Amino acid sequence: MTSAERLTSRARHGGHREVLPELLALATDPAARPDPAWEAGAAAVQILCWEDRFAEAGELAELLIERQGPDGGDLCDQDVPFDEAFLVAQLYAGVPAQPRLRAAAARVPEGRILRDRLLWLAEQLDLRPVEWLLPCHYDWGGPLVPREGVIGEWLLGREFAALAPREKRVAWEAVARTNDFARARGLVESLGELPEQYYLCLWLAGWYAVEGDVEGGERMLLAAHERWWPYMRWDAIPTSEVVQPTLRRVVTDRVREHFLTRPIGPEAAALATRTE
Repeated sequence: MTSAERLTSRARHGGHREVLPELLALATDPAARPDPAWEAGAAAVQILCWEDRFAEAGELAELLIERQGPDGGDLCDQDVPFDEAFLVAQLYAGVPAQPRLRAAAARVPEGRILRDRLLWLAEQLDLRPVEWLLPCHYDWGGPLVPREGVIGEWLLGREFAALAPREKRVAWEAVARTNDFARARGLVESLGELPEQYYLCLWLAGWYAVEGDVEGGERMLLAAHERWWPYMRWDAIPTSEVVQPTLRRVVTDRVREHFLTRPIGPEAAALATRTE
């Protein structure tokens, strides 16, 4: 386990605030080896977003790409969370993203994932709102989508409580794809059903947000915390909750404290196993 992985694991144990200075120190240390440095930086960007330190998140991404991009190391095969760091710095700190995206891309060799992603985002900013380019954006408040052709639509006419667990998972996917919040709210509030999928809890939270139901949105975000699992070894905490403007409406003090101080992901699962 690398130094960055150890720090990230400590963060996922519920010590995000305590570990952040160490992650930043490793990420910005000019003498640090490249891989631990950018991995620590990725975890730090995530936590900075939860602390609403969006300008610093963008500056850290910029620094790491400036230092490591020209050498063509593993950083150049990443995209998140460095790409979104520039976007949130624009959205919440007023720092224009487009010139920074292009300048950062110019430091990365051609044909690498990071370069292509940064250039694509720079182009898309002329076509779409920033929030559409951030993770977990949905058409909250939008119209129903026709069922035809939606995977699992055949389950929507059946009694949900009678479905097998695997069928319920597919049915929840279909409910979200058809943007049917009325049905989803009925499942939650009448049957006590919640989707197993992390991102579907965010879909629900966003709908509660546009409906003005902060308590309902808060409940969905707390449920999402239980369901999140890191995709990469440096993933310390999910960020959609605090980078999506709609979701931020239901990020209460309770939600923020919960995410920053409670074990999450594999660390939470390990603790639960030991207490059983």
